Amino acid sequence: MNEPYSVLMSVYHKEQPEYFRAALSSIKNQSMPADEVVLVCDGLLTKELDQVIEEFMYGSSWMNVIRLPQNRGLGYALSEGLRYCKNDLIARMDTDDIAVNTRCERQIMYMKEHPEVDVLSGTLAEFTGAALAEEEARKNVLAYKKLPISHSELSAYIKYRNPMNHPCVMFRKEKAQKAGGYRSCYLFEDYDLWVRMYLHGCVFANLSHTLLYMRINHMHTRRGGFRYAKAIVAFETKLYRQKVITFPQYVFLTFARVAVSILPNGLRKRIYDGKLRKH
Repeated sequence: MNEPYSVLMSVYHKEQPEYFRAALSSIKNQSMPADEVVLVCDGLLTKELDQVIEEFMYGSSWMNVIRLPQNRGLGYALSEGLRYCKNDLIARMDTDDIAVNTRCERQIMYMKEHPEVDVLSGTLAEFTGAALAEEEARKNVLAYKKLPISHSELSAYIKYRNPMNHPCVMFRKEKAQKAGGYRSCYLFEDYDLWVRMYLHGCVFANLSHTLLYMRINHMHTRRGGFRYAKAIVAFETKLYRQKVITFPQYVFLTFARVAVSILPNGLRKRIYDGKLRKH
């Protein structure tokens, strides 16, 4: 018997329709299907994106589409979508990635066996190119983003880096809402939520299995520049004020991350690929 769960997604006008269709297909074809997808349209969409939505809505009540009149950003969109999810277990999914066929089944089974776990993600396979299916994406994997497994490891890790791979996370709605849910926190919407859930006593875990193929075209250019540096300073300041990190840690982490963010794109890419990923 399938365990009921919701999939939470947000789409905006700059998404590629063919990637959006592939992401939805990978969720539709899960070995343990979701009984609902809550899709937040963050502002007006293109005609092509709306056509993809119509394809998946046709003859089915599987998708609950929430339309925001203006683009409000990922944090706000996910906060709105969270309110509409009818199940306590919620799987996050981005609109240009490809979920492994058994992703949600593995997570559901683990959380049933470990009811103490409130937030669960797994390994990401990062790929480039225009792949539209799991088999194609597998041929273009550049690196794997692996994370510590146990809560004790993640309790130390959360001070320095994001403990969850957001594109393939599953969490308990009640626990997320008690911690305040998603909030507007530019570029750190998920990390911000995990910190608040951690401070509320939630338990974290990761699977070693690859759960999702994450499209990383141009990712390193988006993780640079002075706007990104400003967001880093704001978030690290928040961690310090929440007493997650000490003042020396705050100074070191802020300086190191800002320094990387203002490097030339090519050099920053080498640092991410060489130091922060597993090949």
